[in-house]
Amino acid sequence: MTPTIKDVAAAAGVSIGTVSKVINKSGFVSEKIRERVLLAITLLNYKPNAVARSLKQSKTHLIGIIVDDISNLYMMKIIKSVENLATEMEYNLISCSHNNRPEEERKALQRLMEKRVDGIIMVPTGSNLDELNMPNNIPVILVDRKVENARFDTVVHENINTSITLVQHLYLHGRRKFLFIHGALRHSVEIERVNGIKKAIHLLGLDMSAQVFLEVGVALGHISAEVRKYLEHSGLPEGIYATNHLALAGTVRALWDMGVQVPEEVSVAGFGDIDTYGLLRPSFTLAKEDPCEVGKIASELLFERIEFDKQVDQPKEFLVTPKITIGTSCGTHVRP
Repeated sequence: MTPTIKDVAAAAGVSIGTVSKVINKSGFVSEKIRERVLLAITLLNYKPNAVARSLKQSKTHLIGIIVDDISNLYMMKIIKSVENLATEMEYNLISCSHNNRPEEERKALQRLMEKRVDGIIMVPTGSNLDELNMPNNIPVILVDRKVENARFDTVVHENINTSITLVQHLYLHGRRKFLFIHGALRHSVEIERVNGIKKAIHLLGLDMSAQVFLEVGVALGHISAEVRKYLEHSGLPEGIYATNHLALAGTVRALWDMGVQVPEEVSVAGFGDIDTYGLLRPSFTLAKEDPCEVGKIASELLFERIEFDKQVDQPKEFLVTPKITIGTSCGTHVRP
């Protein structure tokens, strides 16, 4: 396999940006680091000179990122991770949000192309990209959500097996009747997590008719009100699984407001970190995403394409596996 700039960076113990500076003889790099990079290039038989000749000559040193909500902490972490490498590469970052509206997505894309950005990282709304004026002349990396038949590489979290694992965890604590609280099934994240739930129900031999799926919105106050309204009308299930951090936070607030004891009266698990400082009691069983890693992988892919004009032959999907943290919100004893 032909070595890449990422391989050189890993072998030298430096960033892609530092390797780029050595190859292009731009920016400051200490002599010790420069020698380390050149040694890695030699040992890997990397061909920087041939690649360097193909560098684009009219770069603006601008890249763009489009997310669903720029104020969302999860999205902010992706942006910050991209910004870190952009700064190292001496690029400026333009951030936009589409608020899950395809029309705003189109406008954001148009604005970035008018700015002549050298590349784009994008969280798609979930609509068909064929309906958008996607650029053909600059690299694009999709993050967080998949889009069918896209011609771009995608960096996403693994959702299906993680979802199965969370349902199994609740099951092992004796729970058989569940309330599954999820977001709108407009994009791949929620669709995959709900599909994982359904697979777990089948694998565990549970009665599908005894399970309840409740779709909620994205405003925390509204989610809490919706969950409370349902629970007051239908009663408590044995277990609750929320598929995203807002659904989980809204659920916890509703249970607190109702005076429901977790896990004594109901077990709770979910996706997303709602307790950054570990203050909640009980501690919650969570699948924690890693938006920083998503942003890091996406930006490395983007800059490899920008700096070395590397084209996409076959789009690839890069999976980041969430870390499951076991708390006491499902109970403390696993049942046989």
